[in-house]
Order: sequence, then C-alpha cells, then structure tokens
Amino acid sequence: MTRAGRLPAAVALGALFNPLNSSMIAVALSGIEAEFHVGIAAVTWLATGFYLTGILAPPVMGTLADRLGPRLVFCAGLVTMAVTGVLAALAPSYPALVAVRLLQAFGSCATMPAGMAIVQAAMPGEDGRPPPRVIATISMVLTASAAAGPVLSGFLVSLWGWRAIFLVNVPLAAVALVAALRWLPKVRVEGPRRPLLPRPAPRLLATCGQFALVNVVFYAAFFAVPLWAQRSAGVPAHVAGLLVLPMAALAIVMTPVAVVLAARAGMRAVLVLSAALLLGGSCAMLAVGPVALVLVAASLLGLASALSQFGLNSLVFVHAGGRDTGVAVGLFQASRYVGAATASSLLGVLFERAGMTGTGWTMVAASAIVLIGGVLLPVRRPAPSASGGDPSGP
Repeated sequence: MTRAGRLPAAVALGALFNPLNSSMIAVALSGIEAEFHVGIAAVTWLATGFYLTGILAPPVMGTLADRLGPRLVFCAGLVTMAVTGVLAALAPSYPALVAVRLLQAFGSCATMPAGMAIVQAAMPGEDGRPPPRVIATISMVLTASAAAGPVLSGFLVSLWGWRAIFLVNVPLAAVALVAALRWLPKVRVEGPRRPLLPRPAPRLLATCGQFALVNVVFYAAFFAVPLWAQRSAGVPAHVAGLLVLPMAALAIVMTPVAVVLAARAGMRAVLVLSAALLLGGSCAMLAVGPVALVLVAASLLGLASALSQFGLNSLVFVHAGGRDTGVAVGLFQASRYVGAATASSLLGVLFERAGMTGTGWTMVAASAIVLIGGVLLPVRRPAPSASGGDPSGP
C-alpha cells in the first residue's frame, strides 16, 4: 500500500467502530434482557444511551484533538474501545454494562474527528478539502460498517452469545492501533491560545443542520419500513430487514459516482440532486402498499444518502477554521445522531397514530427543507477579509 493510501486506511479502520457498535447492539438486546431480567424498556437504553452520547461526545473529542493533538486522541479512542470491550463482556450487572457502554461511546466518537483532523492537515486539497477520494473512501467504510453491524452481530450472538459483540472490539482495536501508530503522522498543535469551546461559523452550523435533516429522513425510513412490513404487509421479520438493504448498498456503491459528479458538475449539483432524490423517495413512501414500491423508495433514499454524505462531509472542511477541524468534524458527526434520535422519537408518535402516512409526510417536509438548503447553502470558502483575518472563521 502506498503512503498516500495508508493514512486514509488507518483513519477508516478507527472510524468504523462508531457505526459498527451503534448497529451491532440491536441483535443482542434480546439476549441481554433475558440474562439480566431488566425488561425491554430498560434494555433499549444500551442503544438510546449510545445515541445520546453520540450527540454530545464528538464535539468534545474534536476539541480535545485540536488542542492536545489528533493522533493522541485517535489512539486513546482505540485503547478505550479495547478496554471497554473486555469490561462489557465481563459486566456482572446491567447497570455496570450501561456505564461501560456509555464509556465505549466516548471512545468510538474520538476517532472520526481526530482522524479527519489528521487527514486535513496532512493532505490538504482544493478549497481546504482533503482529496475527494479520501472523503469518499471513509464515507463508504462508515456506511458499510453500519450495514454490516447487524449481520456480524447475528453471527457472533448465535455462536458465543451477546458478550461476543463487545469482545470483537478487542482484536479490531488492536489492528487499528498498530496501523495508527505506524501510519498516522503527528500533527503539531499551533496557534495562539483559543477558547475551550470555539464558536462555529454559521455556514458550518448550516451544513450540520442540513446533515441532521437528511438523517431524519434516512433513519425514519430505516426504522419505519421493517415495522410497516411486519405489521401491515405481513412480511416475516427476516425478510422485513432486507427491505432496507438497498438504502445501505446504494449508499456504498454510489459514493464514487458522487465524487465524479462533484468534479464535473460542481458541489451545488451534488447537493441539489441528492435533495431531489431524497424528496422523491419520501414521496414514494406516501404511496407505499406494494413491496416493490418500498424497494423503489429505499433505492432513491440510498442514492440520496451517497450524494449527501459525500457532499456535506466535503463542505465541513470548506467551512471549518483550519485550526478547529476536529471540533467541526465532531459537530458533523453529532448531527447524524441528532437526526437519528429525532427520527426514532417522532416515529413512536407518528407511526402509532397515522402509520406510514404520518411518517411519509414528515419525511417529505424534511426533504423539502433539505432541497431549499441545497440551493442556498454556501459551497465555497469566503474570500479573505481585508484585515487579513482567518477567512474560515465565523
């Protein structure tokens, strides 16, 4: 592997822990509930707590990366994943397991903002962005690991029980740590003393808000489709889960297409097309009835996810201050969980009252806002100010 390929590979290896562990837990909840006798409502806190921590932790870990050094924070996150993997597997009680799970969330949230801060410093590209292929590669790994989580978890739980989903982090973290120590350069923290919590630029917050809305739509479909399939269409559970497979598969396969489209037509075209596909998939959800139409909707949403993830992830580096890349990526990572938590909360109310129709109209409204944002969101770094200040500051 060339030197240019080693750095993104090391970052991708570390970044996969967050989406992998957020999705693996779903298959293990039943076994955990049965062993500790805590009830379904209580055991779901293993997932909910992880999501809530996923909102709070990334900006904090990104801030630490910008101030203490991203390589140190990246490696500390991997060590935390290995240690919590062992502690969770040995947890003697449910409260102990929840506490370790929250600590695990902090560890998994450290690698993405710290890793992308290293990439931005070591491989700066056009308009402050790292090379598009690097962003695309890491985006595909994140999507693939989230999709692979339930499959891997099912395999591990069926062979060795629920504790295996935590233990698997130990060898994975060891491999990622070796790669990080060998391939990640040290990035020196420079510049004058800054506030502990920097003030993000409005255009960066707008980018994160756009990504949160995209994830409201994506996760609403991800949660609602299997539920509708089992309750209304009489589809078996193992088949219902496959109905959302096109969303994950196309999000992976189409990411290289997003890179080509951005190079040829510009980032604005990527944002507008992704929003149009998102709106089209949401409208298709309103007409859900035949299972084939569900697959069409899921496919459109998968295409939209590939384009929006790449486009908005690229804009984070355009709109972030060069010294605060870690916290900017942390905010972007947190916005994914804001969208996921919002979607899951709304689903509990809307689906029970109005079924897929209520969920569909919510998706359409969010998609319409995303389309407006795609037209208005700045896609280039502002020109330097006359005073010579930081052009990427607020």
